[in-house]
Amino acid sequence: MLKKVFALFLLILSNQILCAQDTVYLNLNQAVEMAIKQNQLIKIFQHKIENADAKLSEMKSNFYPRIIAEGTFAYNSDPNISATKGEFNHLYTDFISDEELRKFLIEYLPLPPKDMTLIKGKEFFYKTNVSLYQPLSQLTTINTGTKIADIDLEISNLEYQDVVSKITLGVNELFYGILVEEKNVEVARLNLEYVVAEYNDANNAYDSGELLLIAVKALKAEIYENEQELLEAENTLESYRYSFMQLIGLELNTLPVLLLDEINLEAFNEIEEYYSMAVENNYELGISNSTKDKAILGITAAKKAYIPELTYFAQYNYNQGIPLYPDNYLITGLNLKWTIFAAGERSSIIKQRNALFNQASEDYAYKIKQLKSDVHKAYLNLVYAKKLIQTAEKALEARAEQVSLTKNALNEGQVLPSLMIEAKADFAKSEADLLASKLNYLIQFAKLKNLIGG
Repeated sequence: MLKKVFALFLLILSNQILCAQDTVYLNLNQAVEMAIKQNQLIKIFQHKIENADAKLSEMKSNFYPRIIAEGTFAYNSDPNISATKGEFNHLYTDFISDEELRKFLIEYLPLPPKDMTLIKGKEFFYKTNVSLYQPLSQLTTINTGTKIADIDLEISNLEYQDVVSKITLGVNELFYGILVEEKNVEVARLNLEYVVAEYNDANNAYDSGELLLIAVKALKAEIYENEQELLEAENTLESYRYSFMQLIGLELNTLPVLLLDEINLEAFNEIEEYYSMAVENNYELGISNSTKDKAILGITAAKKAYIPELTYFAQYNYNQGIPLYPDNYLITGLNLKWTIFAAGERSSIIKQRNALFNQASEDYAYKIKQLKSDVHKAYLNLVYAKKLIQTAEKALEARAEQVSLTKNALNEGQVLPSLMIEAKADFAKSEADLLASKLNYLIQFAKLKNLIGG
């Protein structure tokens, strides 16, 4: 009685939980679209593309001249240009050779004869200028930097496509995994139902003296073992659902109901075709190749650090309140900056860039070998999955015959009802195996397509 009450309580509780959840019906395409729109990792890489695109625009802007306006407004507590008495007496010394005359002039006619203000300034003054700078020799360096920024944008796009491909593959795996686990839960329940029925038959046989107690106890143990299998299957199913909801961006109070479209098993081609497609289209390999190209440009940019920087400039100035300065004037010309000695800094940078290139080259060669190995393994798994489907189909045919024969035997009273339950459980297990083998085929194909840039 306590077990029945407890079971009823669990049933009511589970119904309340299900009622509190929002049910969402999804097929595979809808789940993939939802993941691409809502997955935060994909959004991160989208922003990374935006950042790389902005950096490219920034680099391109360096080709064009810079126009800079500056202004100063200030207070000067002593704006005048003054001279003290006799401050310019040195002129007598410079131009008069007669010593007596010099002494006379310095004593009686000092220059100036008294402290005086030569030029009167203003306490408040302002100074403005507008300057134009156009790089000349730096244009080749800017061009290299622009190419590097363009490769960074290309790498960001490849990284985005790679993460979309991997998340799509993850959605496929979890979607099919949930469907398989739902079947496994159904099979586990049928197996439990069969063992319970067999246990009841054994109890009846024991009461009539046809069976030993030890056989009854053994069946009771099987009931608990099957309950464990059911709990494990249900736990795996919930774990898959939780991961699936996280991946596609569903709220945790949502119950996804997955709708399986008609299963179309696409035929696969020869493995050499997948080798060539992978080398050409694999995203990680593309990133590695672009990184190698970027390293080459990095070496070029480092070598250009030896080139002097030549810049054309033009500057218009306007001043008020500053003594001896013209009110407005224009300066134009060329500015040359050349770092003659840098204590080995530039050569060290070139060595660093060469090391990065060597690293990128080795990484690219390693990824080609690893990619071919991964394609080979994925192809073998696909071939194996195809064979599993054929075996599962034959097993299902045999189980269907078993159900038919058991049904006839039950109608004729030759077998117990529990055997019919067992036959149905075996048939459900074969159905689950066939579904799992077909979905496994789809998953293996999706993994192969992920490797070839699909």
